Amino acid sequence: MNDLIGLQYAWGHRPLDGSGFTDCFQLSCEVRKRMGLIDHSPLYSWVYEQYDESTFTPRRLARFLFQSGIRTSVATIGNMVLVDGPTGALGTVTEYGIIYIGAGRQVIHRPGLLLTTSYFDMDQS
Repeated sequence: MNDLIGLQYAWGHRPLDGSGFTDCFQLSCEVRKRMGLIDHSPLYSWVYEQYDESTFTPRRLARFLFQSGIRTSVATIGNMVLVDGPTGALGTVTEYGIIYIGAGRQVIHRPGLLLTTSYFDMDQS
């Protein structure tokens, strides 16, 4: 997954589209796919039809996760993560930590887990 680290943020871009950009949802879908888990991108493509970057706010992202997944306090591999902060990023738990778009608007890997965050099991909803 090292090839994902450093990609820049851009709404609606996928990690492998050749642009060098991704958004947090497409990043999460790619990470999950590489781990052999369910790829959620076909299930939630409606987000890009109904919203754009300015209307899909961090608050709306949080609401989406609470309505579509099951919140858990125990992080397991493949859980989606709501990363606290002003931009409200979505990340994914891997066996080596969390991959998400950081404050610098680029993909980072953080070893270990975040203590002040919410984890969501999107496969059990």
